[in-house]
Amino acid sequence: MTDLAVPAQAGAFFAPGSDAFAAATDRAPSFFGATPDYVGLVRPGSATELAATARFARAERLVVLRLYNDSSVGARLSGAGRTLIVDLGGMNRILEVNPKYAYARVEPGVSYAQLSDHLVRNALPLLVDSERDPGASIAGSIFSKGFGYTPYGDHMMVQCGAEYVLPDGDRLRTGMGAMTDNRAWQLYKYALGPYADGLALQSDLMIPAQTGIWLMGPAPAFRPFILDLADENGLAAAIEALRPLKIANLLPGTIALMHRDFDARRSGQAPRTAAWRLHGALYGLPSVVDLGMNAVQASLGTITGARLLAPEAVAADPLAREQVSLMAGQAGISAVRFSGPGQPHSASLGFVAPVEGSAASAMLELAGRAVAENGLPLLTEFAILGRSLLQTIHMPYDRRDAATVSALIACARSLIPAMGEAGYGLAHESPEFCLLAQSILAASQKPLGALERRIMGAFT
Repeated sequence: MTDLAVPAQAGAFFAPGSDAFAAATDRAPSFFGATPDYVGLVRPGSATELAATARFARAERLVVLRLYNDSSVGARLSGAGRTLIVDLGGMNRILEVNPKYAYARVEPGVSYAQLSDHLVRNALPLLVDSERDPGASIAGSIFSKGFGYTPYGDHMMVQCGAEYVLPDGDRLRTGMGAMTDNRAWQLYKYALGPYADGLALQSDLMIPAQTGIWLMGPAPAFRPFILDLADENGLAAAIEALRPLKIANLLPGTIALMHRDFDARRSGQAPRTAAWRLHGALYGLPSVVDLGMNAVQASLGTITGARLLAPEAVAADPLAREQVSLMAGQAGISAVRFSGPGQPHSASLGFVAPVEGSAASAMLELAGRAVAENGLPLLTEFAILGRSLLQTIHMPYDRRDAATVSALIACARSLIPAMGEAGYGLAHESPEFCLLAQSILAASQKPLGALERRIMGAFT
């Protein structure tokens, strides 16, 4: 039982020992380096109840574990100690979809699959850029720096206007939402003065109660392409060839490059011969798409060991089908899941670099060394998003396997500083690493400059 006197205004409360509390703690992700002391579960059903929950947690000096919905995407633990689980899954209303101006406004529990289904069911000619996990919260993805694969793949970039609950329970609307009934709330990201939405990124400063998101209209022509690359030399050459095409915005969507071992572990099949598989797409008028495809073939077709595959040639491959559907603006088929017994969960670290072949090679070497030293496989992928190259390193684990968890922690302790010293900063991490990464950065680097420390100090 618990001695917490949770106010009724905070929403439904579930004490330890209840089925709902047990289910929430069971699906909550692990947090390396911290063991939360869960004292209760609250499920607010509205922004008013979420505000009351925030006020109560602050008054009781409780750490908050924020869960957006049944997916762990965006989950965040604010510290160590007595912990209140705040499950936002009950705030799952699609508040508005505007087909004229191509935006939606949703509560934090709404998933990509839910919004996508809503668009299809109502015959609305709009597409939503999704993470691989179709059950991921849209808000959870946005504010954990998630990304997808269409031209709208930078999820924070296409977020527009939101309402937040602050730690003291106050509610704040950003952008034009501060003005009553302003019609540009989901159309113009800014307002007079500072831009505040960034304070919600990977942060405990603001919890989204609702957020706007821009949606994509179907392109007149959509043409995916898939390229197999024989080895790491081919990977580096492809990244060099793609950089001018990305800068020219000929390829506005995210380019995905998956290692064969990463794909094999996800599919449960034997690894393919080619070390890397590249997925990209062209969007626009048919004549423009044809010209763009000629440029892609000219740039990538001369790479030694490269083989351009027609989408129909890999139609039987579920991973290829999934990636094509994501680039087409359809919700993902499944979360990243790895085959094999005893490893039902997956943690990840993501690092960012310039779009350079040499950077990819260096990051691969550092990642390979760190995982090998700790007895882990190298399960990795790259993404070219905008002007940056992102490497994500996946680490499947079983939370009951102390040895594997220790190996993941040791790997992070060596890899994060090594990447930083080479100039490749940590950009995002799965919930398991959120507290550990902060402590590693604080111990090994100067993560914030003087100005940033002063700004953050004003909020803590």
